[in-house]
Amino acid sequence: MRIDDRTEQHVRDTLHWVVKRDADKFDAGLKSFPNAAAREAALALVVAVSGFVLIDLHGGRPTPQQVAVLSEEIGRMEAWASVTADEAASFMNAVVEGRPLNEQLAPQDVVVLGFVVAGSLLSARPLPEGEWWFNYLDKVEAAIEAAG
Repeated sequence: MRIDDRTEQHVRDTLHWVVKRDADKFDAGLKSFPNAAAREAALALVVAVSGFVLIDLHGGRPTPQQVAVLSEEIGRMEAWASVTADEAASFMNAVVEGRPLNEQLAPQDVVVLGFVVAGSLLSARPLPEGEWWFNYLDKVEAAIEAAG
């Protein structure tokens, strides 16, 4: 996947507000994407990031039980964004199984879930001393681009 520099920066800026759990600035970040194409590119990137991190966390494709454990945690941690454990589980299962996101999720919820799940996964992953979620995101994006 080729990552457009403008899309990447916009996604990073919006993910920042997820990690900070600032609902107003997150909402403003989502609304600041200039058009449908930019929103679609951003969604593709956060889905790819979520999928990569899920696989990285588990050393392979997570089982539905592993997703259930993560989704409960996300439901608790990300209540500020009105994301439920069930929604997080539906999103993550669709991502790891390669199913269409709108199969079980409302289209208007998919973008919010994409950002909240990606941000939550990035910020909750244990990192070496002195590294931050955005350092890990650099590695994730490099791997996504290298994979094509």
